[in-house]
Amino acid sequence: MLPSHFFRKYAIYAGLLFFAINGMVQPFFTLYAQEIGASTAAIGFMVTLRALLPIFIALPSGQLIDSIGPMKMLIFGCFLLVLSLFTTFIATGLWTLALSQLLLGASMVITTSSFQVMVSEGDKRERDGNIKKYSMGMSAGGMIGPLLGGLIVSLFATDLIGYRMSFLFSTAVAAIWLFGSIVLSRYYPHPDPAKAAVQPRELLKVQGVANSYVSGVHLTKNRAVQFGLIGTFLIMYIQAIYMSFMPLYLHELGYGTWMISIIIAEKGLSGILAMLLLGWVMKHAQLERILITAGMIAAVCVAITPLVSFHIGSIILLVLVMGAAVGINMPVSMMIMVNHTKDADRGKVMGLRLLMNRFSQVISPAAFGLLGHTLGLTAAFYTGGIFLVSTMCGFSIFSSRKLKLTSADGANKQQQKRVRAP
Repeated sequence: MLPSHFFRKYAIYAGLLFFAINGMVQPFFTLYAQEIGASTAAIGFMVTLRALLPIFIALPSGQLIDSIGPMKMLIFGCFLLVLSLFTTFIATGLWTLALSQLLLGASMVITTSSFQVMVSEGDKRERDGNIKKYSMGMSAGGMIGPLLGGLIVSLFATDLIGYRMSFLFSTAVAAIWLFGSIVLSRYYPHPDPAKAAVQPRELLKVQGVANSYVSGVHLTKNRAVQFGLIGTFLIMYIQAIYMSFMPLYLHELGYGTWMISIIIAEKGLSGILAMLLLGWVMKHAQLERILITAGMIAAVCVAITPLVSFHIGSIILLVLVMGAAVGINMPVSMMIMVNHTKDADRGKVMGLRLLMNRFSQVISPAAFGLLGHTLGLTAAFYTGGIFLVSTMCGFSIFSSRKLKLTSADGANKQQQKRVRAP
């Protein structure tokens, strides 16, 4: 058996690879779909499918991770990733593309939940450090993937062929990673499923799935979990809009594929820079305040996108700011939730967090795709941005009042204890 710290490092580097693979595909998926005849509304609904299946499997997946261990679930998620990428490569119609997004969504929720459980092990200091490193790896993958994908696309005579070759290359890389994970799994200290609180077979039944959601809902009584879920919902809503429709919007404005790749990659770079500064920021502000501020900045970036998109310098600056704001969300929301839950609930709370992420990614592309199809993408960015800024303001006021109420309750309880004391 290999030591546990080896697999924590493996999760960090494998996470970088996973997000790089996704970065080679996601920015070009919408462009490829448009090339083969999909409308903006159809693209929005296809991207929505990516988040639809995870809504039903997020919490059962989290409990399966607690039961059989993250490494076995990671292998299954990687297998689904290979299947999804290959389906995208061979797709020539919208139905096959839609199937590829269903498979990709299942892969993402299983794989990322497994990674997050692996890096969340250890004491608080080690855990927070690993979460930040994992987030940096995620941002680095988000930077490398679009650049590599754009380079592959630029090597071919037509964009259509280039997109398909990018899908094929990512499939090959994912297949190699799957084989390596299977080999490493032999040296992982897997938990004994017989000692699990819930047996794996039970989780595969309808009643088991229902029970996992009921038990997951109980975790939302925790204020820190509530805050982390709402905050990550809003910021992931913003991220879904940007990753799905920003390439289309830039393409409408006349930007080439390689320039779009560079702009999308800037988001990953700014996420890395944000991680380097996060330690300093955490010394000067509460985690909750950091999450709200990041969400507000990201919402404003959506609203002003049409104003700055006509100049390459201003759009790069905007994406850098957006990437930093969104990049902070993942580690901060994870720290807020993980630091206030028991180790035995770690997989469940990660599944709950990813459930909220995917729920936001169901609503966001569908609503934005309809707006874009009806009003045009420029009006959709304005409308969506104003809505998001208003929502973040409301969330800020709500969370501030709830924090004051919680503090007041705590003070009253302390006062009552002092009065009762002899």
